[in-house]
Amino acid sequence: MRYEIDEANKVLMLDLVSARSADRVLKATVDLITQRPELCSWDWIVECEPMTDDATVQHLAKLAEAWGPPPSAEAVTVFVTNDRMLHLWARVLDFQFVRRKHFVERDIDIARRFVARRQSARMAKMNGK
Repeated sequence: MRYEIDEANKVLMLDLVSARSADRVLKATVDLITQRPELCSWDWIVECEPMTDDATVQHLAKLAEAWGPPPSAEAVTVFVTNDRMLHLWARVLDFQFVRRKHFVERDIDIARRFVARRQSARMAKMNGK
């Protein structure tokens, strides 16, 4: 699975399509967060168009089991897809991953701007502005 780590902005970008299966996505993601547990508190942008059709609730449960402690500040995951139903999964994931909100955007650039705005708002709030 291809991924990019933006150390400066604390953003992890994943390309689920490059893994070709939910099993590979799960293994690669668990390996990554095991090696770098701080990534669990970062914002994520996840490209998943087209989405693999073999992902199950069990895959998500295994990822949730491997996940680290909740971040001190709310983090976001933005799925990049044209799947009109993925927002329903995103809402369920909000309950599985404490202090992480899940969103869906249709374009990678829009997802990047969304994350940047959320990070700016988070910083302003932390600085009391």
